Amino acid sequence: MDLPFRLLNVFAIAGDPFSGNPLCVFPDAGGLTDGEMLAWARQFNLSESTFVTSVSHREGGGEAHVRIFTPGHEMPFAGHPTLGTAEVVAQLGCGADEVHLSMPAGRIPVVRTEHGWRLAAPPATLREVTSSRADLAAALAVDETSVVRPDASWVDAGVEQLVVRLDSVEAVRACSPVASRMVEHMTSPGRPPHVYVWARTGATGIEARLFYTQGQSVLEDPATGSACANLGAWLAARGARDVSVVVSQGAAVGRPSRLLLDIDVHGGVHVGGRVDVVGGGSCTHERAGA
Repeated sequence: MDLPFRLLNVFAIAGDPFSGNPLCVFPDAGGLTDGEMLAWARQFNLSESTFVTSVSHREGGGEAHVRIFTPGHEMPFAGHPTLGTAEVVAQLGCGADEVHLSMPAGRIPVVRTEHGWRLAAPPATLREVTSSRADLAAALAVDETSVVRPDASWVDAGVEQLVVRLDSVEAVRACSPVASRMVEHMTSPGRPPHVYVWARTGATGIEARLFYTQGQSVLEDPATGSACANLGAWLAARGARDVSVVVSQGAAVGRPSRLLLDIDVHGGVHVGGRVDVVGGGSCTHERAGA
């Protein structure tokens, strides 16, 4: 059977065709098993691939059920796959401006904006970090004084990650994490170690990086919508309201990306960005042993 797919860049920058975080979307994946979805995610080997298992449309909007897989496991929620999948679902429904995507983390509303697409993040939970400032600094391979220890927190607005504030952009750029120390101090139950480091670049700017481990290796994500949502939840928990921030990420891995973080007057967190469709095609899908 033929299995169509679309390739997109999410959180892209206008005029740069190789910016943003690449994504593969399979818009007609209802017949795939969990194992087959994981196998195709490994085949494309992007940070995530999404699988639309059902879709329906109404005037002005659409509904879809979506599964998100990395090359190693399923994700309950992720930001750039949500925005990219919304674009594909909207195209299937002749340009809808609003879609709702149901995934393990919940039903996520996504709307088209003048800048691309924007999602409303699920409600967040926060929990305390028990590792010391020295532990976090050693895991990131930065000077201990650059870690703003009271501002480190585990945050879960759909997927839990460790959010660590550093005192300067220079410290963010200097990070060179150590896998073994990440395992010890940056592991959320049931997930590989993840850490999101960030620093302010001004009143309305932030520079961030997201590191995770794969085996004994440390990898870096070009643009992480779920972590941006977690940062927004952290800011909201400290009283931020009616603010907009531009988050820069991905330059260190050659994929400069721009994420738009908004916190509304009620403390709701929204993450948006540009979505560019860059290609597509179809795969020949054969079941193992067939």
